[in-house]
Amino acid sequence: MGLREQMLATVEGSPAAVAAHDKQRWLSLFAPDAIVNDPVGSSPHRGDEQLSRFYDTFIAPNTIVFHPAHDIVCGDTVIRDLTLEIVMSDAVTLTVPVHLRYEMASADLIAGLFAHWELPTMVRQLLAEGLDALPISTRLAGALLRNQRLGGAAGFARGFVRAGAAEKRRTLAFLDAACAGRSGSDVRVEYGAGRVGPLADLRDELDGWRTGKCLAAGRYVTVSLTRGDEHAVAMATFERRQIVAMKVYVAS
Repeated sequence: MGLREQMLATVEGSPAAVAAHDKQRWLSLFAPDAIVNDPVGSSPHRGDEQLSRFYDTFIAPNTIVFHPAHDIVCGDTVIRDLTLEIVMSDAVTLTVPVHLRYEMASADLIAGLFAHWELPTMVRQLLAEGLDALPISTRLAGALLRNQRLGGAAGFARGFVRAGAAEKRRTLAFLDAACAGRSGSDVRVEYGAGRVGPLADLRDELDGWRTGKCLAAGRYVTVSLTRGDEHAVAMATFERRQIVAMKVYVAS
């Protein structure tokens, strides 16, 4: 098995363990000081004890099904472009578009899991369920306080603070222009595994890509890209509502 296949097998071990509700198997996929930031923008969990509490709060009570569209291995990073189906009760199932970013410590250990999805959108979807959402909301609040105390609950709520619609529009306009070879921006761009330079130097490589799913989490906006049978994910970093860096993850 090659390195790429080993990394994908490790990453795919996560949904397998989640589906089996096998907490120890899930924890074993992570390096001792690994980080889980889910959603990006909330306070991260680090190390076995905090990851264990994260599992008990957000994974154990639910049935979570991963529906992957594309997997991208780029250097020591694996990107999964997918949709989560979260069965929270017999009456409530949520559908959550996600970009998952796995930073690998080695081919068989995860150093960091960063889940780019929109917490406010998911909450609105839950509240739309009306009275069926009430016991779920009560259960989640209780699990947060029981497993992570007030500090952990406040840290989770930080996920509501994120780039918004304006930043998403700016990112899509930036990428659409780049893919058409029209941009003269001096934003720092990293394309592929380790090649960094001004966007003008990378136009030929971005030429012909099309933008798709767009998500805002924390100070990042992530966008699915396609070109024929090729797939990539772009990640814009924002400061003060301006793009300060752009990274494009494409298969290495």
